Amino acid sequence: MRVLYDHQIFSYQRFGGASRYFCELMNAFHRDGEPTFDLGVAESPNEYLKQASFYRGKTSSRTGTASFLRTYLRNEVSTRAAALRRRHDVMHSTFYDPAVLTTLRGAKLVVTILDMIPEHFPDDFVVTGLYGRFVTKRWIEGKRALCRRADVILAISEHTKQDVIAFYGIDPDRIVVTHLGNNISGRADLPVPGDFPSRYILFVGTRNTYKNFVLFIEAVAPLVVADSSLGVVCIGGGSFTPAERELCDRRGLGEKILQRSVADGELAACYAHAVAFVFPSRYEGFGIPILEAFACGCPVLVANASCFPEIAGDAALYFDVDDPQSLRAQLATVVGDAALRAGLMARGIARARQFSWQTTARKTLDAYRSAMGGEPSVVAS
Repeated sequence: MRVLYDHQIFSYQRFGGASRYFCELMNAFHRDGEPTFDLGVAESPNEYLKQASFYRGKTSSRTGTASFLRTYLRNEVSTRAAALRRRHDVMHSTFYDPAVLTTLRGAKLVVTILDMIPEHFPDDFVVTGLYGRFVTKRWIEGKRALCRRADVILAISEHTKQDVIAFYGIDPDRIVVTHLGNNISGRADLPVPGDFPSRYILFVGTRNTYKNFVLFIEAVAPLVVADSSLGVVCIGGGSFTPAERELCDRRGLGEKILQRSVADGELAACYAHAVAFVFPSRYEGFGIPILEAFACGCPVLVANASCFPEIAGDAALYFDVDDPQSLRAQLATVVGDAALRAGLMARGIARARQFSWQTTARKTLDAYRSAMGGEPSVVAS
């Protein structure tokens, strides 16, 4: 079996969950030797591809819309050339540009739905202007079109599968759930940056809109203000905006809240040393940071929403996604109860072991076989 991966997500993303997912699949397939595959990428700014042994393209340092479009067009040519160069059994689209349909050449189409965020939060996506009309709107509409055409649809959680059914009216039998994995593990032996508080509550990722950062701040601020040893650390997402800084100052956090960007190895230490990790997002397709925190032995609090109970099980504490007092009460209990933290840490480590990229890859390979009309093998979950 030979699979062709197009360029799309690797033209878009320098880093992020979607490109990490496809890199992890290809890493596993490259290591196992099955299936063989081609990647239609001539150049990419993606950080994960830089480290991948299977990647033969160039590293791009593009900035700005014009440079992005040049990279995208060059990679579009590379994908089409790969499709012409040899026959492929499966085309696995890495994003949702409907132009992928012109490169099939008899290959079965597999599409992964990583989330249904535009369908849940349409107002957060600008579909006007040059970029909005020709890029954002195109892939949002293309996602529906590709799902209708796909031979097999992969959904990264059962919750995402149910969203695809609800929004698109897709036959459930065409959708296969392939949970994601995690490659970060606990490194409590590594130090955190020297300016970190001695004890801190951790927030990881972007902070826009549905990520529910305002609720997080409203919940944690009274606890942090009342405890001189406690602080807040936000990893990733870029520097605080003026509005975010004003919010933090108004809630009395001031210098007790930090924003930093770190590498994966440092991120493991950030999880491992945190008093607790809070994931207040209203919606995700999966929620890899939950597994990262679990694997690093960090107590986890997640919103009782989206796919989070499916992923976290009984290894996390839950709070009302719309109620800062609900989060504050749970967090106060965790911060003040060492035995509870120890129990959460143990359950989290055990829960993280139930998810692996190797299992993701095996289930994906079975989906490819199913798309080709073959019988899938039995895959341990």
